[in-house]
Order: sequence, then structure tokens, then C-alpha cells
Amino acid sequence: MVPYKMLHPLLFLSALIALAEQRSHTFRSPGPVESLLRLEQQLAGFEIRPKHTTHTKLAVPFSDDAQVKYPFDTPTATLRPTRYEIPLGGNVTLSCFVEGSDNWTILWYRAATYGSKDEPMTEYEGKKAINVSQGGIYHCRGRSHSGSITHQSNAAIIEDTLPIAAILTMKPNWTKIYMGETFTVRCDIQGGEGTYWSYDWRPKRFTTYYTTNERTFHNVGWEDNGDYQCRGKTDLSFTQWSNVIPVTVSFKLHPVLTVSPSWLSPGASVTLDCEVEYPSEGWSFSWYKAVPYYKITEEPYTYELLPDGSKTAQSSYIITGQTSTAAYVCRAERGSNYYYTYYSDPKFVWSADASSAASLTVGPVVQRLGYDFVKLTCKGNSSSWRVRKFPENGRPYCSNYWESGESVCTIDTTYSDDGVYWCESMLKEFSNAVNITLQDFYSGPLMVIPVDPVNEGTFVSLSCNLRRKRIFPNVAFYHNDKLIQNDSREELNFLAVSKSDEGFYKCQYSGKESPSRYMTVKSTVPPEIFSQSESSESSPLHPGQYLNLLLLKF
Repeated sequence: MVPYKMLHPLLFLSALIALAEQRSHTFRSPGPVESLLRLEQQLAGFEIRPKHTTHTKLAVPFSDDAQVKYPFDTPTATLRPTRYEIPLGGNVTLSCFVEGSDNWTILWYRAATYGSKDEPMTEYEGKKAINVSQGGIYHCRGRSHSGSITHQSNAAIIEDTLPIAAILTMKPNWTKIYMGETFTVRCDIQGGEGTYWSYDWRPKRFTTYYTTNERTFHNVGWEDNGDYQCRGKTDLSFTQWSNVIPVTVSFKLHPVLTVSPSWLSPGASVTLDCEVEYPSEGWSFSWYKAVPYYKITEEPYTYELLPDGSKTAQSSYIITGQTSTAAYVCRAERGSNYYYTYYSDPKFVWSADASSAASLTVGPVVQRLGYDFVKLTCKGNSSSWRVRKFPENGRPYCSNYWESGESVCTIDTTYSDDGVYWCESMLKEFSNAVNITLQDFYSGPLMVIPVDPVNEGTFVSLSCNLRRKRIFPNVAFYHNDKLIQNDSREELNFLAVSKSDEGFYKCQYSGKESPSRYMTVKSTVPPEIFSQSESSESSPLHPGQYLNLLLLKF
């Protein structure tokens, strides 16, 4: 027998509590001395740890930062990993341990579904790590040699992969999508009929499970690019991932219109062709006539639907009976929500026939400051006109406003503004068209010489003003109709001009000659030694000098 006075006061108090609990049970409790002996044996592992713990039966702190750890605190098992998805034909290793001791026999449990009962896995009893290939919710516990049981571990949620695959389809059935369009993806599970499925989607940003097997994307943008997949999920099992559908989102489509022929001939029909990317993918086409718009600085044309020109299945449209200049555009659309492309750029069919309602006349050629200009004049029923050209080259009009009365457009022949010109009116009329090659109006180069007489022995430079973009390599210079230089230089230089260099000069380029200009050379010899004959020959002012004053470009 152990005397009471040999026991720690705290142990004595714990024994009293234990006796009180034992008396509350219906079975026979051991005597007090027997209970104290058993308690003293259990307290052989008594220790103090710095961390506070909470005990539901007794918590007596020794100090502010120390707490008693009792050997009858029930430990908790720990299970790893906490979540895992097993690929088809694979497995996962689960590990269970009890902190602080290895002297535990591990017990394993599995629930087949959420909410179902844990079933013991007796075949794995005593193993600290097991390999499983079946989905489920797994737990473990530890059992000591004395038969005490730990708390249940955390759950390990293991999901497996079923040997069936999902099938992904897309409507509409094209994968090149334009910004603003709508598409739907659908996930079907072959062999999964009668099973309640939820659905997992890729790209990764779609992380929420959906209970419907369809997803619709409206007014798509750049963020909807990606490789799309799906799979089904039922409780703790997945299907395999479906096939991949790559979706590419592009800028809104700009169709391209071509017309044939470009120039009308009597009785000929005009064929319009509207070209789009991926032409076989469900497009329909609409056809319009472009008419001049009065707000010239905003939109050059408005569009009027052609007869039977709405949503045709064919990508071509034939016009018969067209006799005057006209402009056309097309537009494409597709899908059940009628996604519309941009309008195409206007394309023109030209007629050379003038009419009283609208006509374009060309000429005459005028000259200002040594440059040639061609006048284009619009006449007809309208009071306001504008002149158009093709190709535009950045300048589709002579001005950015409508001109009242007869509209006159003056073209500088120095620039390469070759092209087709025509008139448009605010009454939506087009004139005849004229194909202008400005070389036809080019009056040739201009010889540039000093206006005043030059001093003998000084440096003098004469030049040939070509007055248009240079195309041919050589420029020829003549002195009194005698060729003196023919090469790529546009200047004729005199290092020390002499009296013999005086005379008429002209230049030739591209088969055209400049008017002759006269250069006067002033002698450096004192006037008193000149003879009368020399003085009389050098004093007259030649007519070429006056002409040079009038036509020289400054």
C-alpha cells in the first residue's frame, strides 16, 4: 500500500476526480488505493511544456507560460496527401503517422462517396503507408498497445479517373472566331447516360464546375482565345479529358470586293465578288451601291441595298444594264446571331460616256511660276461637285468640301498623279471617268540662268528644272544649239566663265526641250579699251532675258 502523504498534491486531486468519474459508471469501480497506484503508474511520463493547451477535464496552469500536458490527452493521426487526383491506371501512396511516437498500430478507413459511412480497411491494418487506386475519402487512426485509439485523422480526398472520355463539340462549327461573335461548346459523356454529371472546363480560367454540359460565350474578345476541353465529374470520379478544340479570336473581318470589268462597254454586265477569310464557313453576303455623302469630311459614301442583294448564299453578284460610272460595296455575315463584318472598301466601275446630268472635261494646260497645271471641270444638274481619283495616293479629292457651280480641279503635273478621275455630285450622280496620264500634259523642262549679266572669270551654274519626278537618267544641255553636256547632272557649271560662253542655252529631258535662255557675260577689261564694235555687240538686252524673268521659278 502507498501512503497518501507520499503522493504529489496535484496527483491526489487528479485521483479524486478520477474516482468521482468512475463512481458515475454502472460497472464496479476499483478501490481508491488501487486507483491511486494505477494513476501513479500512468503519471510516469509527466512533463511540462511551454505551449498552452486546452484540456476539457482539467487545466491548472503552473505559470503564465506553462501548461500541464497529461498523458491521457488523446493524440490525432495525420494523413498525407490531403487531396489527389489519380490518372487512369495510376495510384497514390497515403501515409499516416501519430506525432510523438512510432508505437502505434495504424488503422485505415474509406468512405466510397461523400456522406457515406467509413468502412475499415482491415487488409491494411498496421501499415503506415499504403498504395490505393480507388477514389474515396480516406481516414486513419492510431491504436496503442493498451488499446487506446487516437482521434480520427484529417480526410484525404482521392479522386480517380474513369475509363471513359468526354466529347467536346462546338457551335458554329468553325474555330476562327471574330471579335463580337458568339460560340457555344458542348460536353457529352459517352456511356455516361443516367449518371448525374457536373462539368470541368479548360482553359484554366474556367475553374468552376457547371451542372450543365453547355457553355455559351457572347461578344467574344481576346480573353476567349485558347484550347478548349471538358470532362465530366460524378462524386469522387472524373472522366478523361475530352478532345481539344483550339479557338482563335481575330479582329473584326474586313471583306474585299472586286469588280469585273473596271471599264464599262455597251451591253456588258458587271460581276461583283466579295472575298472573306475561310469562305466555306457559313457566310452570307449583302450587296450595296455606294452613293456620295454630303458630309465629305466624315464618310465619303452612304450605302443603298441593291435589288435582291440581301443575305445571298453566293459570294458573287451580277449587275446588268449599268451604263454610267458607279461604286459598290459588300458585307458578309454568319451565325444564328448574325455577326456582321465591316463593309468592304468601295470599288468602282467606270464609264467614259458623258451625259448632260454629269460630265467631266479636261484641260486646258496652264502654267504658273514655271509649273504646268491641268484643269478638270465638273458640269451638270447639281449645284455642288467634287472630283475623285483612283488610286487615291493620299489625295482622293481636290478639296475637302463641295464646290458650288462648276467645280474646277487643278492638278500639278510635277507630281505623279496619274489615275482615273471623275466627278461626283450632291445629287448622288457620277460623271464620265477619264484616265489621265500627266505625261501627256507635260510641257517640258525649264532652263534656269542668272537674270543679271555675270562677271567674266567667276563661277557660274546653270540648271535644268525638270518640273516632274525624274524617270530618265540623262539631261542634255545646248549652247547656241550645240550639245555641250549629256549625262545625269541637272546643272551646267563654269568654273571661270568667259566671254565665249555668252549666248543662248537650253536643256532637253524626256524628249522635250526647254525654251532657250540667253546668258550675258560682262568683261572685266576697263571700258576705255573696248572697241566700239565690241561695245555695241554686248550692250543690247536680249529678249531671252525678259522671258527668263517671267518664267523663272524663285
